[in-house]
Amino acid sequence: MSRKIDSYKEKLDKKLKHMKIWRRVSDVLFVSVFVSVLIFKVVAAANAPPVVIALASALTASMDSLGSWCNLVWNQYQEALKEKRELVNSIHRATFITIGDMDIVKALDENFIVRIESLLKNAEFAITEEGFVKLMMDEIKKTVAMFMETLEESDGQARSCHRHIIQGRTVILKRINYTRQ
Repeated sequence: MSRKIDSYKEKLDKKLKHMKIWRRVSDVLFVSVFVSVLIFKVVAAANAPPVVIALASALTASMDSLGSWCNLVWNQYQEALKEKRELVNSIHRATFITIGDMDIVKALDENFIVRIESLLKNAEFAITEEGFVKLMMDEIKKTVAMFMETLEESDGQARSCHRHIIQGRTVILKRINYTRQ
């Protein structure tokens, strides 16, 4: 899962980089077209019919609004990519927190298994050696107490992990809903 998230984040970084390059290219093209229109207007003003002068003036006026529109489109695209990248970063962080919580639960479960095996060995020893029954029963009681502590600790950690997963999911869903609006 983490590799998929990293791969998607790299794709978004590439898109952002390419977007910046294409924005510069479009800016250069826009400036060159704007300069061409200005030159056309100056030449037309010198010795051209009134229709050509009016056309040159109209082109010059529309270039300003076209430039503003291009900037708006590029900014919106850049912001959308940045929001997606931030969302991917949030998912990545939540994934690492969940993996850490799951590792803790796994360690507690392994400890739990070791204690059960110890309890079974003590019970087996008590059954085979009749003289040590009372001693082994005391040992089994201690092991059961430790077993219960481990079980309660494991339950608490599982609840904590569940809470973290729900919180992470809520944060991600809120960000997704925010970006759709």
